[in-house]
Amino acid sequence: MTRTIAWIWGTACLAGLALPSTAWAQRVTDNVIANASDAFGESVGTERVGLYGVDDVRGFSPVDAGNARIEGLYFAPVDRLPVRLVRGNKVRVGITAQRYPFPAPTGIVDYDLSATGGADQLTLGLETGQFGSVWANLDAQVTLARDLRGYAGATLRRVRRLDGGDNKTDIVSSGLAWTPYAGASVAVFQSFSRSYDDDAAPSIFPAGDFLPPSIRRRERIGQTWAERDNTHEIFGALAKLPLGAWAIEAGLFRAERRVDAGFTDLFVNTRADGTTPDRVIVADANNRDLALSGEVRVVRAFGDAALAHRVTLSLRGRTGDRRFGGVQRIALGESSLNFSDQRPRPVLTFGADDTDKSSQATVGLGYSLASAGRFSLDLGLSGSRYRKTVRFASSGLVTAASDRPVTASVTGSLILSPALTLYGGYVRGFEEVSVAPANAANRGAVPPAIRTRQTDVGLRYAVTPTVSLVAGLFEISKPYYNLDDQAVYRQLGLSSNRGLEMSLAGTLRPGLSVVLGNVLIDARISGALVDNGSIGARPVGSIKRRTIASFDWRPDGGESPLSFDVSAEGLSSRVGNASNRLLAPPRESVDIGLRYRFALAKAPALLRLQLANALDDYGWQVAPNGAFTYSQGRRLYVELRVDL
Repeated sequence: MTRTIAWIWGTACLAGLALPSTAWAQRVTDNVIANASDAFGESVGTERVGLYGVDDVRGFSPVDAGNARIEGLYFAPVDRLPVRLVRGNKVRVGITAQRYPFPAPTGIVDYDLSATGGADQLTLGLETGQFGSVWANLDAQVTLARDLRGYAGATLRRVRRLDGGDNKTDIVSSGLAWTPYAGASVAVFQSFSRSYDDDAAPSIFPAGDFLPPSIRRRERIGQTWAERDNTHEIFGALAKLPLGAWAIEAGLFRAERRVDAGFTDLFVNTRADGTTPDRVIVADANNRDLALSGEVRVVRAFGDAALAHRVTLSLRGRTGDRRFGGVQRIALGESSLNFSDQRPRPVLTFGADDTDKSSQATVGLGYSLASAGRFSLDLGLSGSRYRKTVRFASSGLVTAASDRPVTASVTGSLILSPALTLYGGYVRGFEEVSVAPANAANRGAVPPAIRTRQTDVGLRYAVTPTVSLVAGLFEISKPYYNLDDQAVYRQLGLSSNRGLEMSLAGTLRPGLSVVLGNVLIDARISGALVDNGSIGARPVGSIKRRTIASFDWRPDGGESPLSFDVSAEGLSSRVGNASNRLLAPPRESVDIGLRYRFALAKAPALLRLQLANALDDYGWQVAPNGAFTYSQGRRLYVELRVDL
């Protein structure tokens, strides 16, 4: 029923705007490098720049930890938000989290909705990529009345992946934004996306302390019948209503992900020559993850610029209803990564599903004190009531957990001069744990939420009026979850990520923008399993350094129709197994791009070319569960955008 409603709503909005459009195809003028204010992580449409993203902030995932926001309001995602639903996101960490209500230890990812965009817009985007992949996007923002705007969008994507598989994705999004009076906003939105004919790529687990062999790209290693099919729906409404010295902010969101067909291709105990005695396909179906979440805030501001006060009362809540398990493990036995080893499709018989129901309600009180040009101080105190019940169908076992954590935060900044600001903070949080991976005996299980903490301190220095330097130290501590020697996903110890991060970003001169970033991380595990040598002292998949450098140059002081960009990323070696005796080699990649702006039948247009991984670096990525996957090779993207 909800799928039908989503399609009817999306189709109605499209008909009302008289065109089929996407949830934010990027405009001709959009340029994430030129617009970035720091190097900590920012995206515009499909372009991204910075050290961090939604999957990795200081070595952890803020989305998996439950630290996502939509337009600043609490939101519990069940999957990564479709890029067509949102026009971009901003990673808030360190100084970028200052003055932000109720910060979180693992950082916050704040999404901007396409439905609340600005001026009227109709943008067509067409793109082609590796091996004949194609994308088509069409996006619209239209004024329906003096205080009412409509948004509608759709996207069509057909991807041919480097591992030989394919993927199809369709997205429909729509929304309405109402401005009842000056400064106020009310928005409703929906998004429906489906990913299907999605071939399961191989996940490689070496049998010893050696790397897998190089695999020829575009060789179809996966099984032709192991095609995944899932849908993702989101409905939401939010309101921001200033009332003099008071303000009310509220958001309510419903997100659901359904997996009609799921497959994971595991090459277990892979030998150095690429063969394995234990290839296993893990199949599941009829899984669901449903979350209802939201937040209501009442804000009272008083004082003046010399001494401004703000008091925030917040009520956040979420409920989760997951259906998982019932998997079938299909043993293929001896196999190889070196050729397409196709097998007949087996008869799939799934077991009963396990269920996971959770709820959390949080009341928070925040106080902010700021003096223009002098200092700021933010205090937060929250109390939560948390419950979680998991029922395992095969054994009848029921596990229950409850908690009443109290979390707090204190952050502040001291302005020593117009150019120099010091900042620091201490945050205690209550966060989610990542789902048990596909190779876990308890695949799909989610442990109860955990208590975390973060300390950071640093400075921001205005090198010039348009270039800013940020440098900071941080430490994040939380329980460490991974697979034990029986492949059970559970707590194995405590983790501590200490690091130094630096950002230099801004406009060096008219037309020349730069984003430079570097983070050094010392990720450590402590506990009995480390002490007795069962596991190493560093988390699987962790790195010690990430360095990024991005430049965008538009000649003639930023007035030329041509612009050129280059982005480089360097990664240190990555821990490849639990014993820490295997390391994936360091990786470097360089992307080179060109933009040409012109008029197409009087409409502003952009031709965008990008050569990704221009040096054709071949490297290995390592997931926290120890799965190796190989990186993408050199590829050329060609995109045409037109603002009609």
